[in-house]
Amino acid sequence: MKLDLSELLGGKRPAISFDYAFDPTQVDDECAALPPDVSVPANGIRVRGEALDSFGCLMFRARVDVTYDTRCARCLDPVRKTVSFDMERTVLTDRDLDRDLSHLTEDGEWDGVTDDILWINEGSVNPDADIMEEVSLSIPTFDLCEPDCPGLCPKCGKKRKDGGCECREEKKINPDFAILQKLLDKKED
Repeated sequence: MKLDLSELLGGKRPAISFDYAFDPTQVDDECAALPPDVSVPANGIRVRGEALDSFGCLMFRARVDVTYDTRCARCLDPVRKTVSFDMERTVLTDRDLDRDLSHLTEDGEWDGVTDDILWINEGSVNPDADIMEEVSLSIPTFDLCEPDCPGLCPKCGKKRKDGGCECREEKKINPDFAILQKLLDKKED
């Protein structure tokens, strides 16, 4: 979403607040892709924050909440999770490159990287591609439906938590105690 910062650039306002949601499939710029097993519903990314003039430097600060769907890493049940994070970017215009900025290197990069810069284009900034990059880094590599999910049976493939598996787990017995196991088996008979 394009955020109009023209009033901030003109000095008419010290800060501009925003609160919007967007669909990651509608991002205009090239951006980092989500993992293949993760999907974000339409308007599943909510962005709240402000763009402000901080002692002559324009800053973009936001709180991002992402609702996403994936599968449990152990039992493959569908899981809906939410992840939240804060992000901050420095906002620069093309005219900032014309000025002598001691904090930029000779390549025009901010401290060697441009990952923490948003560029203003025609009075507005579009942070969605940067937000998508942060989303792809913030989503865990795997999620569980519950912290102690027992997963699937390695023999029959049924879900253990539903009680569908009737396989008996063979316990590995230390050979030094095998005679004791035989005594226990005789007692059960």
